[in-house]
Amino acid sequence: MSGAHRVLAEFAGVRGQSAFLVTRNGVLAGRGYYSSVEELAEVVNLAELRTR
Repeated sequence: MSGAHRVLAEFAGVRGQSAFLVTRNGVLAGRGYYSSVEELAEVVNLAELRTR
């Protein structure tokens, strides 16, 4: 990650070289950035995710 994405991810508490960004209709889902799929699955139903 770099630039604005890195700043927003760090603000959401996600540190490191990569993160999963999830939005729902253009709005961040939960805190938006997640460091692992396991962490993401606690907040979002993975079966409902769609790529854009």
